[in-house]
Amino acid sequence: MKKLVLFILILSVACSQSELPSGKTVELPDQIVDNFQMEESASDKERYSLTGKRAFYYNKHNRIVVHEPEIEFYGPRKEVTAHVVCDSGIVNNKSGDLVAYGKVVVTTEDGTELRTDSLVWFNRRAKIETDAMVHITSPEGTIEGKGLISDAYLNRIEIKEEVSGTTEFSVEED
Repeated sequence: MKKLVLFILILSVACSQSELPSGKTVELPDQIVDNFQMEESASDKERYSLTGKRAFYYNKHNRIVVHEPEIEFYGPRKEVTAHVVCDSGIVNNKSGDLVAYGKVVVTTEDGTELRTDSLVWFNRRAKIETDAMVHITSPEGTIEGKGLISDAYLNRIEIKEEVSGTTEFSVEED
């Protein structure tokens, strides 16, 4: 019986950290989930749903790492307003913030498409942001630039710098 208890104790310690040949330790996930699904809502309104092939929970850091996530953002009538795909993502369990990276593509209901290598969804502010290069294609034209702040629907887009392209977008001046 003592051997069994000792084995379980050693196994539980070994499952939380693993040592590499270089002597460094790597934190292992607390849980691994295949065919991951979650929904985020605020004030009884569904904001987004997220699915992924596999998710890794890191409870200590309130973080879920998701492989091949797909995110759908919802409007006030629960209609899908934007669809996001990327290679990987991170969910903050406390705030509902999302980080998408690796071939990020956002497609809105009107056919606008945003391509970048990374972006962040700030759940509380309901804004997406990136400092990376962006390429936006819509029925009105194309725009490229570096950095972006926008709503999830890509209705109000601010490109931070290096803006170029051809478009019939209206420009509001303050």
